[in-house]
Amino acid sequence: MRQYELIWYKLKTMPLSEASKKGVSITANRALHARIIKAVTKEKWKDLAYKASLAPLATTLSHTRNHSILTFYLKISDTSINLIDHRHL
Repeated sequence: MRQYELIWYKLKTMPLSEASKKGVSITANRALHARIIKAVTKEKWKDLAYKASLAPLATTLSHTRNHSILTFYLKISDTSINLIDHRHL
């Protein structure tokens, strides 16, 4: 298992309401926060099976920082809203 894969795994296996409100928190040196955010985002994009299982839906990974605590959230939205062609409106 890759170093930051566990954070992504915990987040995606949580119930959706809990993942969007509670999230997954870790404590790390603030100097490492950017690296951790980048790595967890990469884990999300590499997980093609997860994307396929949510086919018409899209997920948004967000995070908050509070001193040394870094919390990741996962929100799910319907992508059909984004498929509307606004050029003809």
